[in-house]
Amino acid sequence: MFAEILSLLLSLAQIITGFTLGMLHTEMSPIDYGGTTYVEPVVTRWLTLVNEGESDYVIIKGASCSPSELTAANELQKYIQQISGATLEIVDDTARLREHEIIVGKTSRENEGSYTVDREALGDEGFMAKAVGEKLVIAGGELRGTLYGVYDFLERQLGCRWFMPELTEIPSNATIKIDANLNNIQKAHFEYRDDYWNSAFNTDWKVKHKINSDNGGMMPESYGGGISYAGFCHTMNALVPVSHFEEHPEYFSYREDKDAWTLEQRCLTNPEVLAITIANAKATLRANPHAKIISITQNDNGDYCQCPDCKASDGYYGGPSGTNIWFVNQVAEALEAEFPAVGVDTFAYQYTRKPPVNVVPRDNVIVRLCSIECCFAHPLAECGHERNESIALRLRDVESSFAADIKGWSDICDRLYIWDYTTNFNLYLNMFPNFQVLAPNMQFFVENSVKGVFEQGNYTGGKSGEFGEMRAYVLAKLLWDPYCDVERHMTEFMNAYYGKESAPFVKEYLDIITNKMIKTGHLSIFDWHYQGVYFTKAERQRMDRAWDAAQTNAGNPYQLENIRRSRISYRFYKANLCADEFGIFKLSRPAQNKILYKDLAKYGITRLTEHGPYTQDPNFFLTPIEWK
Repeated sequence: MFAEILSLLLSLAQIITGFTLGMLHTEMSPIDYGGTTYVEPVVTRWLTLVNEGESDYVIIKGASCSPSELTAANELQKYIQQISGATLEIVDDTARLREHEIIVGKTSRENEGSYTVDREALGDEGFMAKAVGEKLVIAGGELRGTLYGVYDFLERQLGCRWFMPELTEIPSNATIKIDANLNNIQKAHFEYRDDYWNSAFNTDWKVKHKINSDNGGMMPESYGGGISYAGFCHTMNALVPVSHFEEHPEYFSYREDKDAWTLEQRCLTNPEVLAITIANAKATLRANPHAKIISITQNDNGDYCQCPDCKASDGYYGGPSGTNIWFVNQVAEALEAEFPAVGVDTFAYQYTRKPPVNVVPRDNVIVRLCSIECCFAHPLAECGHERNESIALRLRDVESSFAADIKGWSDICDRLYIWDYTTNFNLYLNMFPNFQVLAPNMQFFVENSVKGVFEQGNYTGGKSGEFGEMRAYVLAKLLWDPYCDVERHMTEFMNAYYGKESAPFVKEYLDIITNKMIKTGHLSIFDWHYQGVYFTKAERQRMDRAWDAAQTNAGNPYQLENIRRSRISYRFYKANLCADEFGIFKLSRPAQNKILYKDLAKYGITRLTEHGPYTQDPNFFLTPIEWK
């Protein structure tokens, strides 16, 4: 009973706060979701590859082509057949020259002088798709470039879409024709690209979107492999195990406030800690010969060592980040001879976020700068608001310290990576309107010489009830092309996922919450439901009408299910603030909560938070935030 009374009092306080802030009606403004507006190219001459289901084209591959180039040829054949009904023969480059060829990958045809492929400029993953007379050439880096080129050609020229592993659109056209002046050259902006969402773990989906991380699923050799970590994050417990503590507490972090050695971190100035770390790092890499990167990263807490030696080192190097780089540099130097191709990864995270002085990372060191504290309602380059700040501070303009940090690290580090965050980890279902910052932030990374990006979202299981599938799709597009037309990709996804008749109403809802967040709030990845945005009664009524219209106009059961799943986020918001049908004084509130709870399971939402599944058979008098 006490819990119920406390919940009631907290809900009343939130209602009063929400009512007060909700009185601030916000006028709607157009939302700029970023990127460069797509313009349909003007075609003056066509090259016909298939005419009414018939074709005299063949696909040419190299007799000694790489595994991914073989996949590229097979995939091109498969999708052309699905689109047009025509099955193009695949032949080696040892075959005679023909007038009509689609040349895939590295072949002897390059020696004829009609075209060249600058693989040094393209790198392992870049490609070109070029019409050369009556021929089509799709070729690039032998590792993954040609395969990426084929998927890009299928998408950009032939209209294929892979929105989700289970949601694809393959057109049906008996005639396939392309721009006879086609000359599409692309290179990767980032050497490492990771879209860490549940819906993005499927390897077949990942390769089609040029995701090259092995996180969430190892990329096979037929796809050119992927970039694997040995360990991924917070690895010091594995490298210097806690089993050492009983005999050697001095290996661990001394904390002045406790006047004791503690298990939380390691003493990085202790030479024995360095030796143990090096030995275990070598053993880890020998056990993981496929790894391209090893993680030497602090544990997930702020209790760094404050022993006299570490304090002196921090003072000289400008803070704990400097001591960390000094330590990791020594590990990297010790690994380099045996593992020359392996990058040694460390964090710029929380207490190590600020760039150091008097030390720079070695060439084989990767620094992963983490944006965990930042606001994600506004671009990182512009907004300096960070989580756990006062309400008064949230109402003022604050210069971005993260912008200063990324520039500082970029000045001293040749391989700067970003760990970025794209959901609310306390409450996965909380409104998280961040689509408007995805492109500006990705462009900001490019413009500050970032080499790799890890986009962390809902990775812990189940479906998303908060636009997660669309966010994963848009992020995949931006990781390859940070300047792409985001709203175009959003529109295409929503048309497929919700249906063309329903999508505009879902977009109306998204625009409303985005507009309100931009103008009245800030967005942290750990905000509670009462820390976000509040809506007037009129705004909530408009949002309900939009969802109702979306459901009414759904074209099929699949689209209706997706609409209802996405609407759960809005219902979750109202239930936690005891608004409308979830009103705190309504006798039907527990029944409405029970319906919401059942819908979580019905639509595949298994978690409310990163930290575990929600409670089974909760007290429906309590608000949903207390079910976790």
